Amino acid sequence: MMPQRQRGAVLLMVSIVLATVAALAVAVNQLASVESRSTHGDYEGRAATYLADAGVAAARWTNQVAGCTSRTIAPTALGSGTFSADVPAVPGKAKTLDIIATGAVTGGIARTLQRKQVTLSDLSKIESVRLTNNARDITIDVLQSESDDDDERLWLRFEGAHALLFWGMNDIKTDAKVLSATLTLTPYGSNGTGGTVAVQRVTTRWDDNATWSRPREEVTRWNGGNYVDQPAAVATVAGSATSEWDLTDLVDGWFTGQLPNYGILLRLAKPAPTVIFHSLDASSSRRPALQVLFARRC
Repeated sequence: MMPQRQRGAVLLMVSIVLATVAALAVAVNQLASVESRSTHGDYEGRAATYLADAGVAAARWTNQVAGCTSRTIAPTALGSGTFSADVPAVPGKAKTLDIIATGAVTGGIARTLQRKQVTLSDLSKIESVRLTNNARDITIDVLQSESDDDDERLWLRFEGAHALLFWGMNDIKTDAKVLSATLTLTPYGSNGTGGTVAVQRVTTRWDDNATWSRPREEVTRWNGGNYVDQPAAVATVAGSATSEWDLTDLVDGWFTGQLPNYGILLRLAKPAPTVIFHSLDASSSRRPALQVLFARRC
């Protein structure tokens, strides 16, 4: 039987695919309903291309869920048209697929797309890992001129104290595809009415000597941290319940090298009472956890 976390990841991927298909269906219906005769052919052509794209996605998804197979996709109705995909048979497990997908608007134009050597990940065997490699955290407080990386607490005060956290990516297998990544923090006691905590991607390397005014001893060029303005995730924390943030896109960016990994910064996004969490120096069950679900390449 598939473990709960694996089932959850598969359902997540299914929901993504279904959302994509739903969006395509809306587009196809809208395009097919256009009444202008002068542009009708152009809209039908675009709709058929969308359908062919759906065929490519369906072929990749189906063969990944089936454990790296090479199955074709029979004609499938979608909106006001159909899609199908021809996948040449591959002996044994398929690492890549050549996909020829066709989309057709009912009673109208058809389009064919060819994708060569489409990479696959084995979604039938999802793995989970809690990152521990090179993990570190620290609170930077405008009222403290010296760092203290041994504190069992991370505290956030609006525009006055932020928390920095970092994990290396070496715990994730090199041939993996990141499916989800969840940050979980445990309150230090109770956070009462709580507040809104934003996770920001840090853009400057820092170490255990970080303070409010410097990321490390030899650098004094920040004021409460350097980070991307747009939060990677936001959650409301309150009481003694654990809190979670979805960091899938961020961790995937770090793992694939698309983003430099300087960790994250936690801050109160709105005025609120001080919020306190257990740090990495706390007992193992209370430490900040970054749990990653991934699939191996076929």
